[in-house]
Amino acid sequence: MEFIAVFLVCLLVLIILVAGLAFGRAPTYRPESGYVLQLLRGIADRSTSEQAWALFINTPITHDADLEAFRWRCYQFDEGGFAECPRRPGINGYIYDLAGREYIAGIADELEKTIRERPVTQDF
Repeated sequence: MEFIAVFLVCLLVLIILVAGLAFGRAPTYRPESGYVLQLLRGIADRSTSEQAWALFINTPITHDADLEAFRWRCYQFDEGGFAECPRRPGINGYIYDLAGREYIAGIADELEKTIRERPVTQDF
């Protein structure tokens, strides 16, 4: 009798596991434009954490080509790809030094302009 109870409990757990894997979907990183703008603005006022910034610059954005272009520019800057504005670490909780924060602020201004010029769409 105990064997049947253990078997049924294991079978129930296995069925729930299979159903979860069959009908669930993999987690994806799909940031919105407003969230990316908030991250970029947060570099200047220290509200962006290093973990959130690292996730943003190291994870490709596949659902929005414009956001991917902005992410790629931030990634190249973080990797030291620009001789005119080299990446230097900041102090006092800042991720970058003053020149780096100004460069990221310029990218944020461009993103804000892109957001304003983007047509408003609604899915029905």
